[in-house]
Amino acid sequence: MKIYKKNDETSYTLGVFPTIELLKKRPQDVIRVVVHSSIIQNKGYPLIQELCQQYHIHIEIHDKTIDKLSPKNNCFAIGVFKKYSDQIQEGNHVVLVNPMDMGNMGTMMRTMLGFGYLHLVIIRPAVDIFDPKVIRASMGAIFHLKYSIMIILNHIIKTTS
Repeated sequence: MKIYKKNDETSYTLGVFPTIELLKKRPQDVIRVVVHSSIIQNKGYPLIQELCQQYHIHIEIHDKTIDKLSPKNNCFAIGVFKKYSDQIQEGNHVVLVNPMDMGNMGTMMRTMLGFGYLHLVIIRPAVDIFDPKVIRASMGAIFHLKYSIMIILNHIIKTTS
């Protein structure tokens, strides 16, 4: 497994809780779950095992992969998934114009979910919402939201996925 690049077709979660949220909300997009050998002591591990078994998702123990991809020592699980696109629906939306900080983007996603807003519109240029740092900052809230990415060119709005 390699370090994330924006043009990759896949991304990954960093941490037990975001991985659980991925498995609960988007199991159809999960490719595999990689765990650290010391995860057995983590109380979230039985739920990861149960969800992977329920959705027939392969779990592998591979400490070197976790150590390579995670900047922190407290990461015990990585969920690898295919990037996806959603269509936002009618209702209340949050529109973010040119968000550039990964931590702030994740915080906005958590805040949206907390207030019951499920539709996010992002105006580019913007941070990549599938960057593992954004996903970790969102604590898995990203998997609860529908999103649309737009580019504004000379007052013309173009929707991208």
